[in-house]
Amino acid sequence: MADVGFIIFAILYIIWWPISQVVRAVVFILSPVWTLCSFALLPIIHLAHVVINIVTFPFSTKWLDRIETLYIFLGTAGLIGCATGAVLFVIFKFVSSSLNIDNPSVPQRQPPGRTTAEFRAAWREKKEESIDHSPASTPVVLKKVAGSHRRGLLSQAIIEEEDSDF
Repeated sequence: MADVGFIIFAILYIIWWPISQVVRAVVFILSPVWTLCSFALLPIIHLAHVVINIVTFPFSTKWLDRIETLYIFLGTAGLIGCATGAVLFVIFKFVSSSLNIDNPSVPQRQPPGRTTAEFRAAWREKKEESIDHSPASTPVVLKKVAGSHRRGLLSQAIIEEEDSDF
């Protein structure tokens, strides 16, 4: 068994040795390029370190030790609140369905009937049909007055004041 382990180790070393030499050569050749790039990107690297420190600040152990009790209290309160809300929801749904009071409070809209313009047009047609246009009957003079027949604020002109206190 010792010979098998030694043979496997020797084979792995023979395979790894050329790969390690190639990696060392590449690192040696690229080290000046890496040094120049790291020097040129130093402000960006420094900014990235600052951002990472700011982001990871809440997870530092000193700060977490201070608020551990508050965190446990608020977490427990949140869980109790969620459980209570779920129980109240189930009870309300059960009571409202058993008392059959789960109908919507807003009545459904009735489908729209005729519009005002359609009603007036139908009324005019009906009125014209009721008038007999035959010459044998007594002549009736129809006087149509142009404009509105309304008597209210909409038919009156709005008088504007010329002088203002403002």
